[in-house]
Amino acid sequence: MRSGHLATIAVALLVLSLGLIFLSGQSAQVSASPTTSDWCYPYYGNYNASYYWHYYGYPYYYYYYSYPYSYCYYNNYGYYGSYYYGYPYYYNYYTPPSKYQLTVTTDPPNVGSVSGSGTYDQGTPASFSVAQNTVQVSQTARYVFSHWSGDYSGVGTSGSITMNSARKITAVYQLQYYLDVGVQPQAAPLPQGAGWYNAGDTVTLNVAGQMLGGQDGSRLVFQGWNIDGKSAQAGVSLQLNMDSPHTITAQYKQQYYLKVMTDQGVAYGEGWYDAGSTAQIYASTPVSTTYGVSIIFNGWQGDVQSNSQSSSVLMDQPRTVIASWRTDPTILNLTIALGVIAIFLAGAGIIAYVVLNRNRFRQQPLAVAPTKTQTITGPATQPPTKRRSVPLKKKSLPQQDPANNTA
Repeated sequence: MRSGHLATIAVALLVLSLGLIFLSGQSAQVSASPTTSDWCYPYYGNYNASYYWHYYGYPYYYYYYSYPYSYCYYNNYGYYGSYYYGYPYYYNYYTPPSKYQLTVTTDPPNVGSVSGSGTYDQGTPASFSVAQNTVQVSQTARYVFSHWSGDYSGVGTSGSITMNSARKITAVYQLQYYLDVGVQPQAAPLPQGAGWYNAGDTVTLNVAGQMLGGQDGSRLVFQGWNIDGKSAQAGVSLQLNMDSPHTITAQYKQQYYLKVMTDQGVAYGEGWYDAGSTAQIYASTPVSTTYGVSIIFNGWQGDVQSNSQSSSVLMDQPRTVIASWRTDPTILNLTIALGVIAIFLAGAGIIAYVVLNRNRFRQQPLAVAPTKTQTITGPATQPPTKRRSVPLKKKSLPQQDPANNTA
């Protein structure tokens, strides 16, 4: 091979090698973190190399080749190169910016308004805040500021941060729903628990008891819960998921006591009744223990005035009714009257009998010796006439019957 050709090949290889070294120096990059020191010693050696650095968040790079020793240092705003013992080198750098951007947003987006977004000088403090702690969406839904997220954390409605780089801060709001709690009737005790709750919270509500009152003839009986106009479980405790605004009503039933009293027979209808209902009352007629005396229902007294033995009572309040009775001696009096009449008639009969018998004794002759009497007879065709015997005078005999001594 000719020497000319060898020289050409050697020059070509040298140019190619230099090109490869240059390209490799351009492509090789190494990441490094900023330092607070003014000096840095990135590399010691005798071979080609290139470096990629960051300064205050912004990149710069330099490259060099074929030097025995090098060093560098930072000078506030950039890189400053020193000597390389007579060997040439190449470098470039970025000067750090003097301002940074602060972005303040909300989560969910566009809920309320925030302040603080803008451009700030490097190293200066930036203040930010929310304009509204509570953003009312409706009467039963709202957003309440919860905390800051992103490049700042905290729960205050305002804050401050040093601007050493670009910053993003988010004001996080919490969605809340209102729980409205009522009771029916209004006289019943209101369950506790009404208010605002975070979306997704579980709320437990309790009523005072299954049955309230009763000592004064009035009581409340728990019937169940009404959720948003629909009947739900009947237990005294309710667990509710706040996935939306809710209206809860504790339903009670008002009841009144009806007292039915009687001193005779048996009264029916006493007990508890729903308010506004009608109670039926009745009193049975007792059997009299006195002959000839009947016990008669005389009417209802108290909160009801009625002469009917079976009646009705409107239960709009506690009621007391009393059955009154009277005695009827009609049969006894009739019996006595009949007895008196019977006695009177018996006495009259006896008297009449005595009187009749006395007259009979007077008309009958005494037992004496026969006497001559004259008999006057009439014609045969005439009816017989009563004859009268006329006794002859004689001495008086001793009286035979003192009761008939009328002479």
